[in-house]
Amino acid sequence: MSSLPTDESEVLRSPPPLSQDLVDYETAAREAVSSGQLLTAIDIARDGLRRFGDSVTLRQQLALALAQTGALAAAREVLDGLRRDSVGDVETLCLLGRVHKELWRHAPSPAEGLAALHQACAVYSEAFAKDESYYPGINLAHTLAALGEREKADECARKVAKQCKTEISKAGDKANGWLFSTLAEALTHQGATAEAEKYYKEAVQHFPGRWRDLASMRRQAREIIAFNPETRGTSNAGWRGLLSFKRNQSDAPGAWLERCFEFPSVVVFSGHMVDAAGRPVPRFPVEQEVEIRGRIRDELEQLRVGFGYSSAACGGDLIFCECLLEMGAKVNLVLPCPVDAFKRQSVSFAGPEWERRFHRVVGSANTLLIANASSYATTDTDAASSLALMYANRIVTGLATLQAQALDVELHALALWDGRPGDGTGGTSSVVAEWERRKITPRVISIGSGPPVASPAPRREALPSKHPVVPQEIKAMVFTEIANYKKITEAQMSAYIHEFKGAVAKLMANAGAAPMAAECWNGTHYFYYDGLADAARFALDLRDLMAGTPWVERGLPADLGVRIVLHAGPVFSFVDPVLRRQTFIGAHVLRGAQVGPVLPLNQVHVTQEFAALCSEEGIDGLHFAFLGRLPMTRLFEDAPLYRLDRRWEHSAVPAKNPV
Repeated sequence: MSSLPTDESEVLRSPPPLSQDLVDYETAAREAVSSGQLLTAIDIARDGLRRFGDSVTLRQQLALALAQTGALAAAREVLDGLRRDSVGDVETLCLLGRVHKELWRHAPSPAEGLAALHQACAVYSEAFAKDESYYPGINLAHTLAALGEREKADECARKVAKQCKTEISKAGDKANGWLFSTLAEALTHQGATAEAEKYYKEAVQHFPGRWRDLASMRRQAREIIAFNPETRGTSNAGWRGLLSFKRNQSDAPGAWLERCFEFPSVVVFSGHMVDAAGRPVPRFPVEQEVEIRGRIRDELEQLRVGFGYSSAACGGDLIFCECLLEMGAKVNLVLPCPVDAFKRQSVSFAGPEWERRFHRVVGSANTLLIANASSYATTDTDAASSLALMYANRIVTGLATLQAQALDVELHALALWDGRPGDGTGGTSSVVAEWERRKITPRVISIGSGPPVASPAPRREALPSKHPVVPQEIKAMVFTEIANYKKITEAQMSAYIHEFKGAVAKLMANAGAAPMAAECWNGTHYFYYDGLADAARFALDLRDLMAGTPWVERGLPADLGVRIVLHAGPVFSFVDPVLRRQTFIGAHVLRGAQVGPVLPLNQVHVTQEFAALCSEEGIDGLHFAFLGRLPMTRLFEDAPLYRLDRRWEHSAVPAKNPV
């Protein structure tokens, strides 16, 4: 057995055995990968390999999970090891082909992409030669088409189509949905679009609600259309021009494909609460609820909503969520503070019936994110600040954007709004202004009348304090932990200061923007940035520095590495009276420290909040791969994490390249 990639996280974590049975580990690893809990799957596979020694299944599941997180080099290392160990079975080869295909899609240059594509083609060819089954065959056809080998791709696709039709005929009503999808893809290679459309529609029926699988299916077909010069009207189709056809024009190349897939949309919502008692000029009197509910429902039906994102205040938010539940759509909530504090602030003033509805929506939600989980206690004086409300609102829009991007579906914004400035910062008018800044045109359900009037705000302000107020600001934070720092001897400390810290200082000096502040304690470092993009780029540059430097040649341990976590949130900004310099404190500062120690080395991981805010801002050049949820932080119930990398885009590869 070849050695597997290891890191210090395996030493730091010593979980109790999942089972005494290897089969249980293999089953658990498969289930974790299937459910998208990728970091959990990696942990299970590595723990099983430590306890039981070699297991082809665990090594394959480890590689698959690593590949899906975007750790393609590590996945390739595992699979290359399996191949060297004479485990060149079809499944291993197909996994290796998949890794090379993803390396092609994300290569930093066309030359590297072309080399990876050749590797993928060669591996799939080897797998298809061993077993002419439809899975390696359809992937071989895809890589051949990407290389411009149309005749070879069509020949391979014809073999696959014949096999799929035979399998479908044998299986009858029990035919697997992937058989229909693979047959449709093979027919797409051959240009038999009418027949391909028929089988894609059949495949869709086998995957109700499995939008990620359907999105992957559609992406693959779009690529084939882009490869085909006959459908694109050019001899050099390119492999990144996947969306150049116009979806809504029946005569556009690929329009037949779009008819096969009817994806739901993602809708992000913001709306007024019902009027508090004594509001001078009514805006949303409770008597209008039936009318408002009907108008919200009509909008959602027109938009074919499948995923909704909002808060859960009484009034527009809860009505929106209730309509989603009635329509079978997914409800995703973001609250600016813990549930009880939020209920006191934004629900209870309207009465016990609204409280009951609030609890039903929260209990039925598919996801619930508390944006500021540790910022509030349990007293009646607690209230989310305007900054906390703005932060939560931005996260709502960012999460909706991430969802729409992941499935390549439409994002819509819907507002229940009187069209006037709000009673305070963080309300619906602020959200609409933020959407418009982001070039998101909201659909507005008008409500209320009369001049803007300040209403008795239902929230309760905190009691006056004898201490001056310390301002809060939203900052991006880069948390780094030097792995194997304890291996640095006293004799090596000079090298650590001059070589490692000096290299980091040079990196900061050459960056586009310097951090607002930096904190260091032995092997941990914090960097605070005003801009999300600046923090992300510094973190990626630091990762590259750590991975690309031969530290042993600089007098330091060879296995020196780094764990990097990015987060963004409201923090307290002040001049420390002891240190006499600018610094930041607060619950959000601790976020990275709670997650960092359990992560792999030399990768950049970001919290869900950081990924959402980057998407809300529309920052270009960044790619986020969802890794799953980790129930292992102390201050936060879990840590939905993403892996951050640069997004590489290329225009084309030559249309004719011999394999």
